[in-house]
Amino acid sequence: MSLSIKDGGAWKEPTKVEIKSGGVWKEVLIGSIKDGGAWKEFYRSTYNLVISSNTNRIYLTSLLTAAQKLGDVVVTINPGVYVYSEITNAPAFITGNDIAGTLTIINNGYIYGAGGAGGTGGNPSSGNGGNGGDGGVGLFIQKNILLTNNGSILGGGGGGGGGAGGNDDQYGSDHDFAGGGGGGGGQSMGAGGARNSTCSGSGCNRQSANGGAGTITARGAGGVGASAGQADAGSGGNGGLVGQAGSNGSVGSANNDHNGGAGSGAPAGAAIVTNGHSTS
Repeated sequence: MSLSIKDGGAWKEPTKVEIKSGGVWKEVLIGSIKDGGAWKEFYRSTYNLVISSNTNRIYLTSLLTAAQKLGDVVVTINPGVYVYSEITNAPAFITGNDIAGTLTIINNGYIYGAGGAGGTGGNPSSGNGGNGGDGGVGLFIQKNILLTNNGSILGGGGGGGGGAGGNDDQYGSDHDFAGGGGGGGGQSMGAGGARNSTCSGSGCNRQSANGGAGTITARGAGGVGASAGQADAGSGGNGGLVGQAGSNGSVGSANNDHNGGAGSGAPAGAAIVTNGHSTS
């Protein structure tokens, strides 16, 4: 049941209803009438929330008053606006489950889960690069919603795998040791992986590098592996773009006497987790 009033010869649905109580006008949150012996709702207030600037994590019900939660809620994310997370175990947007009315989300911008962290560079002795971290969830739904997605909703990019360490004893006692480069962080704020800084032996030709951090709009690049004498370590893999897995790290030179294994790139996070609720 809905409420309409006749205004200038045309029936219109009001956006706000008030009653005068004790000499003071007060907004009606829920209106009901008795029809056939049963109370039936004919009106429910609507609260419009506009997200107009980049926002790090939204837990929707924390932004609403108790009165606003009784009515319908419409959330609009403006064009060009990013709702994102920097923590993979915290979705970018959580609806909550205590809104009594209808929840409508109109996304004209971007909802991105957190990017996964890059894997660490491998030790020249034990060798293996670390695996990248999984990306985080974009939209986490805890009640049925009406969703209009004119923008982009994606999970954070997966972290890149760390590069393998390597060593070479071509010169006998003059053993060369090279640490692997760190993996790149996934797009949407994924941390870059730490390098293994070992670069020793007959001479350090090139230091290893940390993986680059992901930003809201870009993935982080994998860091280069070290080169020490005749030993060349593997580089870290690039982080993934939102909705995409990170790349595997690489192994060192085939000329090394020993190469560790490269770290694996991680999968992206889920774009939407419904928890069994509808998004019609």
